[in-house]
Amino acid sequence: MKNFINYNYLTLISLFIFYFNADALANSLLIKNINLIDGTGSPISKSLNVFIEDGKFKTITSSHIDVNKETISIDGTNKYLIPGIIDNHIHLPGGRTGPGNRKMVLDFQVGREILESYLYSGVTTVYDSNNNPEYIYRLREDERNGRILSPRIFATLSLIAPPNGHGCCAGGIPVDNFSFGKKRMEELFLLKPDLLKFTRESRGMGATSRNLPLMDQKLFKRLVSFSHENNIRVTVHVSENSLALEAIDAGADAFAHIPYIDPITDDLINKIVKNGIMLSTTITRVENDSSFLDRQIFKDTVSAKTIEEVKSHERFGTPESFDNLSPLVKWIRSVREILLDNIKRLHENGAIIGLGTDRPMGPIAHYELELIVAAGIKPIDAIKIATLNSAKYIGIDNDLGSIEVGKIADMVILNKNPVLNIKNTTEIHSVYKGGVEINRSKLNIPKNR
Repeated sequence: MKNFINYNYLTLISLFIFYFNADALANSLLIKNINLIDGTGSPISKSLNVFIEDGKFKTITSSHIDVNKETISIDGTNKYLIPGIIDNHIHLPGGRTGPGNRKMVLDFQVGREILESYLYSGVTTVYDSNNNPEYIYRLREDERNGRILSPRIFATLSLIAPPNGHGCCAGGIPVDNFSFGKKRMEELFLLKPDLLKFTRESRGMGATSRNLPLMDQKLFKRLVSFSHENNIRVTVHVSENSLALEAIDAGADAFAHIPYIDPITDDLINKIVKNGIMLSTTITRVENDSSFLDRQIFKDTVSAKTIEEVKSHERFGTPESFDNLSPLVKWIRSVREILLDNIKRLHENGAIIGLGTDRPMGPIAHYELELIVAAGIKPIDAIKIATLNSAKYIGIDNDLGSIEVGKIADMVILNKNPVLNIKNTTEIHSVYKGGVEINRSKLNIPKNR
């Protein structure tokens, strides 16, 4: 990689002391008498003791656990423990700033601040679905080597798209033949993408179709096969039933969105389930009511300038203005309802759906959870969607996504029961990454400035 922007880091030790609670140097933690929501969809287990050692869950039991005097002990009475939330579809700002979001000027400070807002909000893992590869690669390596405070970062690095197709001008690699595509993919593979993303989109967002070009289906299949030969799973941007079927035919492992342009067909549902296609919800992508941005957790973690910029976007309306909606907002409202129904039907038929937002705000995952429940999904299942299923989407469920013995202890302690009201996922008592509590009062977010 060339031309990385150099910037000064806090030393690893000072970073650790500043951002983590003082007792974090201890390698064991006991949470006593906690109500456990383990992320598997199982009912709440009440009054359990959870012992964590060397960053992993070691014992989960209703029985007494003997520990040594160095172990940190926490009283979990009347509190609720859930796995750290996983957002399986973001595009972290800072990698493609400038006019029209096209000029590749890297701004690591922007990215680091947003990453800290995710941690504050209990989001302990993110998957970046397309970005400037130099930018997101650097941040991913910094996180994995402990140089920055951040959720765990997984990334596509850069997606593959047809020339002038969806995504090709926003950090994507335009490909129209196998030789060139193979060469560029080999370059990406050196950076070890966690998934590779393709786009299969002809319509685009908006009230009218943009008639975007599509990659030749035979070429698409060859490139997907080449990715699999290199042990890299493939996710595909789709929005329509017909193109989703083409993506399955090409060998896709996951969809970056659930089709939302039209009601999903029984045939597509059956093929998604049969082929084990992982899905990402991304309902907030087609949300047009911006009033959720007025909630306190957004004011705490997102700058007032950003909130106003988002609110002013033409896709948003407010409850008072719904009678005078633009064609774009009317279209978004219609596809939102289609998407909610499609999610419900997929869930009822056993599809593996994970939580993705496609919006780079730390607390937005909590609103996505509300929309998932609004689709008719029970809160206990919505939590599974936001944790274990999202881990499955990324391919990290052997280590993350649920509270089970042997897994990494990324978790959130809540003050209120989210099964009674999914909004209670914002009632955060504390956030842990690898069994270590994040000092939320030290994070670089508006609330702490």
